[in-house]
Amino acid sequence: MSNFFKSAVTKDNQIEHDLSFQSVLWFFLAGAFLVAVSDVPNDWGALFYLARGFLILLLFAAFVIPRPQALILLLMLALAGQDIVSSGYGEYADPGYATASIWQIGFGPVHSGYIIFGCLLWQLLRMGKITVQPFVFRAIVWFSTVPIIAAIIYGGFLTENARVEAVVDIRFAVMLLASIMLFLSFYKKYPQYFKTLLAILIGVLLARHLMDFIYVIANIGPEIAQDVSRGSEDSAKGAVVILVYLGIILIMTKRYVLIGVTMVISSVVLLVAYGTRNLWITFMLGIPIFIVFIGLRRIFSFLVIGVLLTTAGLGTLFIANPTTAELIYARSKTLIEGRPVDKFGVAVESNIISRIDQVRYAQIFNVFDSINRRYAWLWGTGYGGYYEDDVIPFPSDLPTAFAEYSFQTGKYYRTHQFTTHMFLKYGLLGWLCIISLWFIPGIVLFKMYRKREMFAKNQPIILHCVVLCLAAFLPTGMLQTFWSSKGLFINGMIIASCMTFAWKKQITSFPKLNLTASFRNLKRSLT
Repeated sequence: MSNFFKSAVTKDNQIEHDLSFQSVLWFFLAGAFLVAVSDVPNDWGALFYLARGFLILLLFAAFVIPRPQALILLLMLALAGQDIVSSGYGEYADPGYATASIWQIGFGPVHSGYIIFGCLLWQLLRMGKITVQPFVFRAIVWFSTVPIIAAIIYGGFLTENARVEAVVDIRFAVMLLASIMLFLSFYKKYPQYFKTLLAILIGVLLARHLMDFIYVIANIGPEIAQDVSRGSEDSAKGAVVILVYLGIILIMTKRYVLIGVTMVISSVVLLVAYGTRNLWITFMLGIPIFIVFIGLRRIFSFLVIGVLLTTAGLGTLFIANPTTAELIYARSKTLIEGRPVDKFGVAVESNIISRIDQVRYAQIFNVFDSINRRYAWLWGTGYGGYYEDDVIPFPSDLPTAFAEYSFQTGKYYRTHQFTTHMFLKYGLLGWLCIISLWFIPGIVLFKMYRKREMFAKNQPIILHCVVLCLAAFLPTGMLQTFWSSKGLFINGMIIASCMTFAWKKQITSFPKLNLTASFRNLKRSLT
């Protein structure tokens, strides 16, 4: 372990120095090993228990080894393991299927989310001094006050399912904010490891998605329909967007062109095969951001490379796995044509939006009707908040859309889309506070990059490319990975990395906000 860290870790505090692809390669190889171990299924007998025991041992090691290496190990384990897995589809699915991943370790009522959060909190406490930025501090103040008051007023803490749903809502706030603070504090205490964590992110994501690519080509793993593999259901699948962007920018800058071509083609295969229409939409949202950052005079190169390699990726999928390609093609047509009316599962008005997804369409009306009746537009219904389906009733034959107790009680606690879910729980003010966690890093980076200095000969071009791709990924990260602990952990790392890079590049000292002093000042201002 010590020899690996000596080879892979670049202790370089100079932002002017470039990101080493050698370190990315090291973490790709280590990540490939961890991915293979994490994906060992529970029907492999003794090998599964050996893999699970090995990963538990590594997770325990993250509690005791020195602080920098501990967070490096935790980040690698978190990225490598899948948090959502399944085998088969519909009636053919195996409900007992699991893998050795740390995200699926549980001991009785203590499931993996609690264990990972405990490890994250321990790493945060080990930092000694917690660094918080003002926009994060505002979110902390909001999450610790308004949703609690709203939950008491509107009954979120009093429903029969509050112990489940309220905890899930609180997890969103705690996991996201704790992850941001952990990485901000880490970068403040160990600035020499900044590029190391970026190398881990890219390297282990490459390894994780390489395994998913193998699943798609071999037509094994979780299925989007019977006998049709979707490669993965893991929360990190949305991060394939980063790899697509990175591959294109590597080609544009004439750095590692062959690696970039391979990365884009294989990542496009995954982007399509995942079969997630929201992921396709959020991928397209990142493209204008990408263009704004690189400048209009490079737009032609970007579009030509993107179109050619996207076509190559689609062709690769049709050649390697035509069954999956045909199903995905039919699914993609619903974005333009909608579904046939006879396929509707919810009795909504037939239009192009409702025909894409009737459940999400119905949720919009039901959520805003519930908010309006409670006069909760500004602050939402709080932790454990719910809505009724009084406007557009949900049929009881949608078992995968809601928990069974929601159909029984008529109280629905979750939506399938970021905007409506955040409005339901936190209202307009909370929604603005939450999206600022992603928007502020993007705006700061835009102000820094608008002079296009990143492409100058004396600039660390690979480092700039990686940060640029993270900035373009922010909409996808916000809209796609907000509902799981693993997704929130990844978001926290990316948000902290974007802000740290901008501050390192623009100003000499790292801005900080001491929590103890902040709460003392808040108390003084109130009294």
